[in-house]
Amino acid sequence: MAVTFPANFSLTNLQRRLEPGIVYVCGSCRLPIGDHNDWSSDHVGDNVILMKAVSQFVKSGKLTTSSDPGDAGSQYQPLSCNSCHNVLGKFYSSTPANLNYKLNLYNIDKNVIDRYKFGEKLQQIIPASEAPITLKQCHFYEEEFQKQNLLLGMLLKRLSRLEDEVFTTSVQDSS
Repeated sequence: MAVTFPANFSLTNLQRRLEPGIVYVCGSCRLPIGDHNDWSSDHVGDNVILMKAVSQFVKSGKLTTSSDPGDAGSQYQPLSCNSCHNVLGKFYSSTPANLNYKLNLYNIDKNVIDRYKFGEKLQQIIPASEAPITLKQCHFYEEEFQKQNLLLGMLLKRLSRLEDEVFTTSVQDSS
């Protein structure tokens, strides 16, 4: 059975970000927390980044009501790293009106994560004159490949879920 796509679907309809790949990693164990596609905004006053989604390496705790004066009455789930159990931030499920910008977003503390931009270590090691690769530099390439392979796996899972949604919708629409 041939699958047909809706007439209004085109690649130009997709919102794309053109900046280079940035991955947010746990500051302790270096597991990826999320990437630039998940980023929603920064909030300087709270020193957090707000993310729409996080990786499978982030786990959430039980729902807690805040007694902190800054967000009193809010309900949130604490977020931590699956590997090192480092506390990463909060996911708010209810907030007072003045904190609605945090609602249903992952509030990740900037102090406990690192920002990694693909290729930045290699750019620091290898000058613009394109020095030949030596054995001393090979471990940096291997580390870069491992990180990109992990991110590629995450992106392939996302793409698979998106394809399933598109094909399921197309098949249902054609019935």
